[in-house]
Amino acid sequence: MLTSFSCWFVEPSARLVCTILISLSNSGNNIQSATMKNVVGYLALFVFIGLANGQEVITVTNGETDGRWGPLETCPSGSRAISYQTQNEIDAPVVDDSAMNTLVLFCDDPLQTNLTSTPGYTGNWQNVQNCPFGAYMKSFQLRVSPAGNMTDNTAVNNIRFMCSNDRDISGIGNREGYWGEYSAECPEGICGLETRVRPDGGLLVDNTALNDVRFTCCAAAEF
Repeated sequence: MLTSFSCWFVEPSARLVCTILISLSNSGNNIQSATMKNVVGYLALFVFIGLANGQEVITVTNGETDGRWGPLETCPSGSRAISYQTQNEIDAPVVDDSAMNTLVLFCDDPLQTNLTSTPGYTGNWQNVQNCPFGAYMKSFQLRVSPAGNMTDNTAVNNIRFMCSNDRDISGIGNREGYWGEYSAECPEGICGLETRVRPDGGLLVDNTALNDVRFTCCAAAEF
């Protein structure tokens, strides 16, 4: 009996997909058939538990597609994101601007853990933006300059978050592009971050740095 079990995440929703492949010889052996049923039962239970415990991912529809997704970075168990900071290359005439480069989330654990996923490569750090005391971040919105919209494409220019007390927080950011719609909400808050960043391509390409972001919701069981 040959058994294969594999799982992977698929874009753009980062949902977990699993497959089970089982093949048997044609011996007709009753013991082998019983073994197969047990294997299928245990693996099906394993897959069900894994999917049931999977965390929701929130996204927006106006992100850009250059670059690759970085690793998922998460807050320590029992904590969630309450503030953020961005690194932006400020608008400058006759220069290849890359606008927003890096996003950092700060968690409310005792160590104030920060999450970055893939960082950008240039720009100035802006002021930290905090949810009001006792509140946490639950959804987000992106300001994006789409590819082909201008001679100097910049992709993500700014981001803002809605806090659990229904107040939004945002920094200065860059001014190109347009605000899209807010994402769905994470009822227990945001606990994980992934960023899509195009690496620095030098002087002969149109650099865009940060192109898209997505966030993992906290699991209700942790709170």
